[in-house]
Amino acid sequence: MTPASPPKDRGAALLSILMIVAVMSVAALTAVDALGRSISLARVSAQRSQTLWAARSTEAIGAVAISRLKDLDDDTIRQALETAQAITLPFERGVIQATLADDSNCFNLNTITGAADDTSHIRFQALLEAQGLFRSDARALAESLADWIDTDSSPRAFGAEDGYYGTLETPYRAANARLVNLSELRAIKGFTPEIIETIRPLVCVRPSTFQSALNIETLHESDAPLLIALYSGELSMEQAQSVIRARPLSGWLTLDTFLADSEIQSIAVAARNDSMIALRPTSLRLTARIVSGPTQETLQLTYAMDEGGKASLIQRITGDF
Repeated sequence: MTPASPPKDRGAALLSILMIVAVMSVAALTAVDALGRSISLARVSAQRSQTLWAARSTEAIGAVAISRLKDLDDDTIRQALETAQAITLPFERGVIQATLADDSNCFNLNTITGAADDTSHIRFQALLEAQGLFRSDARALAESLADWIDTDSSPRAFGAEDGYYGTLETPYRAANARLVNLSELRAIKGFTPEIIETIRPLVCVRPSTFQSALNIETLHESDAPLLIALYSGELSMEQAQSVIRARPLSGWLTLDTFLADSEIQSIAVAARNDSMIALRPTSLRLTARIVSGPTQETLQLTYAMDEGGKASLIQRITGDF
């Protein structure tokens, strides 16, 4: 007959078994938790992938839709762009909400190259003056921007180069390159947050030095500084607003009708820049909000339109803009 185990031995064996069960339970819980995280990550990854593919599709759809505008008359295009109704496009596990707007009417800050024959900073100065800045302040801002973009290190009379930025509390150098984003203006001498917010509705940053022609069919009185800048400050604010108000309800029939306006005719020939006026949009902006489950992506696409109506993507911005 096998002698009974002492009580102490039985207690130690039970404790060992309980410890093994506890360790196995913890391991099982860890494995289940890891599996849950893996499944959740895979789900998010799939949704993210869906969003990215939807974004690519939005770019292609936008180009096709914009190219078809050439088949519409000027009045229909103007009304469609002014209403800016959102279009909803469903896709598997998500939806795209898109709006299309005219993006022609803005001053591309990257037209300012700082080259010896560049006059874009003079037009930018005229735009700033039209916004109520004193001439000396407007010139300082325009020349500081030109110095920031140009490739040399010689400051203009009212501008700023490395010699100025190097003396700041946190020193840095001028970019000597095109702007990437409007927020970059904060690093340039004189561009306070208040000034940036004042000019924000009238300026843009394009990846090239190309300046789109102003679409006179969609100009509003608040866009008058753009017209003043186009004609090198030869128009007053009142005159520019008068020209914009003179647009017939059905729109301008031809460019010659617009150019025959007495205010335009009074401008000196040397200050005229009539080639930068158009009756149709030369740039269009498509803003899309893509939602797939908890994943959201905001996309802003800018397309340039050539004379034949073909659209080409020139800028893509994701996230906040």
